[in-house]
Amino acid sequence: MMFDLITIVLVGMVLLFAAYTAMQLLGKFPRRTLDDVTPYLRPAELEEIAELLDPAQEVNFRLRLTPEEFRRWQRKRIHLMREYLLRMSHNSLVLIEWGNLECFEGGSGPRISPERQALAQELVQAATEFRLYSLLALLKLKVWIVFRMDRWPLVSAPSLPALRQVFGIDALTSYNRVKQAAGGLSVAYGRHEFLDHL
Repeated sequence: MMFDLITIVLVGMVLLFAAYTAMQLLGKFPRRTLDDVTPYLRPAELEEIAELLDPAQEVNFRLRLTPEEFRRWQRKRIHLMREYLLRMSHNSLVLIEWGNLECFEGGSGPRISPERQALAQELVQAATEFRLYSLLALLKLKVWIVFRMDRWPLVSAPSLPALRQVFGIDALTSYNRVKQAAGGLSVAYGRHEFLDHL
């Protein structure tokens, strides 16, 4: 009886995962070219993210505020960091789709030059690295939010600077690499305004 229940649950989970994956693939943007990138990018404020990840700023507020005030302030910052990471993760996915099209289909031209292909591969690598970082950091932030880690009385409030690096991936360095790679590929098409949207 127990084995049957476990089997049913596992098969159900596999079917749900398969259905989710199929829905994601069917709802995917058809062919993301350079013209289809800019309208879908979401603004990400790197200066504000750098402030959120700044250990000196966090220590300063920890010392100046009462523990209860700091916990409330930190909860707002956790939600703000989550919002920025969601935007940046979305941008990375859009750029991965564009980079993959450039790598494998030549984008908007019949043949892609080796230089453009190398730029597209660099973009895909950089965006994939940041996407991995963002998914792991978002998972950690979600755990902090759901379990209200900022309210646990015997544990200090979660520290955002701890998210600066996840599995050896530095958030700001990785996203700057994405911006540079996207800018390099867009310049290869003679478009210079592209970086303003990241």
